[in-house]
This record gives sequence, structure tokens and C-alpha cells, in this order.
Amino acid sequence: MPEHRAPVGSTAAVLKLLARQPDRGVTFQELTASLGLPDRAVGDLLSGLRAEGLVEYEAGSGVCRPGGPLRSLPRSGGRPDCNDVRSAAMPWADTLAAHSGMSVLLAVAHPRGAQIIHHVFRPDNSPQRLVTGDIVPAGSALARALREPCDGRCVHVADDGGDDGGGGGTASLATAVLDPDGGRPVAALALTGPRTALRATGERAHGNEELLLDAARAVSSALEAAPVR
Repeated sequence: MPEHRAPVGSTAAVLKLLARQPDRGVTFQELTASLGLPDRAVGDLLSGLRAEGLVEYEAGSGVCRPGGPLRSLPRSGGRPDCNDVRSAAMPWADTLAAHSGMSVLLAVAHPRGAQIIHHVFRPDNSPQRLVTGDIVPAGSALARALREPCDGRCVHVADDGGDDGGGGGTASLATAVLDPDGGRPVAALALTGPRTALRATGERAHGNEELLLDAARAVSSALEAAPVR
């Protein structure tokens, strides 16, 4: 993981700007003017994105362009498919897990609820089972985030069964990832972990919601930056 930990919402804004000019690129000065941020803050943002390979920077011209992983993400003329979404989400899922300390799940719609297509383990070295490919029911946070109106909020569900080792059980917090072209859900992104850390209310819960919403917007921006095939 890179050392730079700029707000994910700001990195999403950078990717949106780059997506508008993928070939011409955007100069450093244009980025600072559009974002309304100091040079140092924008420099930190670019350093983090370059470390992830998501932005290329030409020192001589000062021009920034979408990096290799984004330029290699072909988009069909219609909605992004599972591979598009997974590839766009992987860097942000890793960052989200690191910042929240929770497991991160990415899922797409399934007739029985939602199917998980990417799973990042909770970064605490605890025993965990890979759930990629699993189908979660219609009442799960992931399925509800895909099905319910996209109003910029998260869905909170206390999970049945699982336990966090302290008797508190587990919970999930999910939100939709929107197609940048049509605004429809193409996937759902979720945090899962102890109920005590993912309560429906509280300061820590609000912080996790902000991290999750910012990450979902960043994935949508990454899809927008991907070239159309």
C-alpha cells in the first residue's frame, strides 16, 4: 500500500478529470485549478495514484493521464461487465480494507440476491474464509444496495450466524456502485465486520460510511476513465 492516504473522494475527482481527456491529458496546473486544492495536496494525490499505477505523469510537460490499469480496462458500448467492475474496483477495495480495518466485498446482481465477485480479507491476520463466488440472499446488505433506490446512503444489516469472537456478531454496510453513463447500479460494495464497529449509528459508523461511499464513487470514476471498446 502507498504511504500517501489522501481522501478517496479527492482521488475520484482526479480520475473524473482525467477521464474527460484520456489522450490529451490534464496538466498539473489544470488539476489544481479544477480541484481548488493547494499544489502540495494535489501532489500528494498524484503520488498516491502513481504508486497504484492509476495515473501516469510526464515530468517534462507536467501532463497527467490515466495509468496502465485504467487504460487497459476496455468498456463495451453498454454497461460494464463483471470483469470491468472487478478490475476497476480492486485498488479501491484494497485501500478501503486498509483504512477501515474491515473485510470488503464486491457483488453483482443475482436472481437469488447478489453474487460476490471480489473479496478483500480484513487486515488483522485473523482466520477468514474466501467467499468470492458465494451467493448472498435478497435480504443481505449487498443485495439490498443493488435493489433499493440509490439515494447516496448505505444499507446496514446485522448478519445472522457469524460472530466476531467477542459475542457481538457481525454486520455489513453496503452501497451501490453506479454506472457512470446511466447512473444505474452495476455492483454493490460492502464492509463486513464486528457489529460493534459497524453499528447503524455512532461516530465510527459515520466514518466507515464515508469511506465506503467515497470508494464506491471512486470505482464509478475508474469505470468512466476506462476506454470504450
